[in-house]
Order: sequence, then structure tokens, then C-alpha cells
Amino acid sequence: MNARVAATWILAGLMLIAVAVLAAPGSSYSNQDRVQPLAGASLHHLAGTDALGRDRMVRVCAAFLLSLAGAIAAAALTTLAAAAVGTLSAFSPAFFGSLAMLVCDVFLALPWLFLLMMVRSALPLTTSPAHSAAITFLVLAALGWPACARAVYRGALDLRNAEWMLQARAGGLRTSQIVRHILPNLMPLLTPQFLICIPAFVIAEANLGALGLGIGEPLPSWGGMLLELDNSAMLMQTHWVYLPIGLLVLVLLMLETVAVEA
Repeated sequence: MNARVAATWILAGLMLIAVAVLAAPGSSYSNQDRVQPLAGASLHHLAGTDALGRDRMVRVCAAFLLSLAGAIAAAALTTLAAAAVGTLSAFSPAFFGSLAMLVCDVFLALPWLFLLMMVRSALPLTTSPAHSAAITFLVLAALGWPACARAVYRGALDLRNAEWMLQARAGGLRTSQIVRHILPNLMPLLTPQFLICIPAFVIAEANLGALGLGIGEPLPSWGGMLLELDNSAMLMQTHWVYLPIGLLVLVLLMLETVAVEA
């Protein structure tokens, strides 16, 4: 069993555990047990509770699934956008292709994390948690396409000049017919780009949450739970406060393994 298969099975197992925890009777990431704030592990609270008495295990599982689902959706959107921009630029006149790549270079030159923070901080404070989560991952997708678009552009240029492409054009195939052959040939390039974007978006969301610009409460997010690490008194009272960062590191390692082996 290679590393990629093992990492995939570990991620699948973690997802099944998270789904099982959330599906358990009485599980809720927002319910507060005000009698037991910062409680230790027990049968009722497997990983204890946070400062507001909310079940930490349930919140970590919800944050894990939310972050992974949002990162996958954002990676799919940014990969589709990059595929469209890169392919159209490669098969357009040279001036348009050069202009599109110049726009990509401008985006890549910007400090995208600070740009992301500016866009996210411009949202009104009354934004609902669900909307803040959707907007966060949409912004990630909107800012993540330029690097992938450049890679797709180079790959599409190679296809444009390939011998089989020249023969297809000489044979009178229409553009729509040629495109159907281009996309399968770009999949070996698009798949790694998609897989690379997922851990990048997971860590970007966690960074935003740690800065207070991520997903709004009471919806759990990795970044929001990492804020607990700033409280030295809490660190001394319970070691379960390290659970979110431990799971985050494990998930990132598994995602990076899957991406590298792709």
C-alpha cells in the first residue's frame, strides 16, 4: 500500500468518525452545558467542553467536515476557472493570451493573504455564520486561480502545437469537437492543481479564523478554536484544547501526501 492510498484511507476514516460523532443523539455544536465549562473528558463529553460549555469533540468534528467540504468546493471552482482562463488564453490570439497572463502575474504579485483579509473584513458584522462561511470559501476560490491558470496555459499551448491537433484542424474538425479532446488531455494537469488547492484553502481558512475574520460563531471553524490557544490559563486547565491543532496538522499531512503522490 503506497502513501497516497494510506493517506486517503486515513482521511476517509476521520470523516466517518466525524459523521458518526455528529450523528449521535444529542450532538450539537452550539448547545452549552453551563454547569461544566472547561470540563475534562467524560462519557458525556468525550473531549471535554470549551469555555462556553460546548462539546469540544462535536465542534472539532463539525469544523473538520465544514472546512474540508468548503475547501473541496473552492478548489473545484478555482480549478474550473483556471482551466477556462488558461485554455481560452492558449487558443486565442497571442495578444489576448499575453494580456491574460499579465493579469495572472499581477494577481500573483499581490499579497493574497492580506487581500483576502481586506475583503473578508469588509463584510458587515450582521453577516450570518452560514453566509460568512460561503463568502470565505468563495473569496478563496476567486483569489486562487492565477497560479493554476498559468500552468494550464502552458499545457494548453503544448496541446495547441501538438501534431494530432494540427491533423484535427486539417481534417476539418470544428472547435467544439476539438475542445472535447483537449479537456481529457488536460486532466493530468488539472487533477494535481485541484488536490494542491485543498490543503492551501484549509490552512487559509484556519488563518482567517485565528485572526477573527473567518466563519462566524456559533458555527465552528478550525481558526476559531485555535483562538483558545491564546489563553494560557485554559492551556493549564485542560490538554484537550490541543485537539483542534493536532487534528489540523494530521489532516494537512494527509492532504499533502495525496497531492504530492498524485
